[in-house]
Amino acid sequence: MRPVSHTVIRSIPAQVEKVFALLTDPARMAQWIPGCSGVESNAPLRKGVRFKVRYGERLTEFEVVDFAPPATFGWVERGERRGWRTFFRLDATSGSTAVTIRDVWTPRSFLAWLRGRFWEKRRVERQLETILGNLKKLLGS
Repeated sequence: MRPVSHTVIRSIPAQVEKVFALLTDPARMAQWIPGCSGVESNAPLRKGVRFKVRYGERLTEFEVVDFAPPATFGWVERGERRGWRTFFRLDATSGSTAVTIRDVWTPRSFLAWLRGRFWEKRRVERQLETILGNLKKLLGS
């Protein structure tokens, strides 16, 4: 199946290093990930590190698949929602950071693709916008 992707780009008035530090700090991730109540990591994040994210009663595992400070960060979900990948790209602009968030889902079957396209529960673009709003608030912008 072909992947389904959603991309949102917004500018945050903060230095790229500060945005990257916030995105990759497991102790602060619950503050900007919508619906997240906690994050557990046994090591600082870098490519290959797995960390656990709690959404209410649901616990899922993510694996970092892209980590290039201070420009890119991405993970793949290893829990219930296998096939979901989220990528962040940060570009420094004059006193701000252009943040691109891309969520990519690869359905496992045609039926899964149909369900995802017509009965989407997740409201991906709204969640991406919420992430950007949360980051902006946390960075004091």
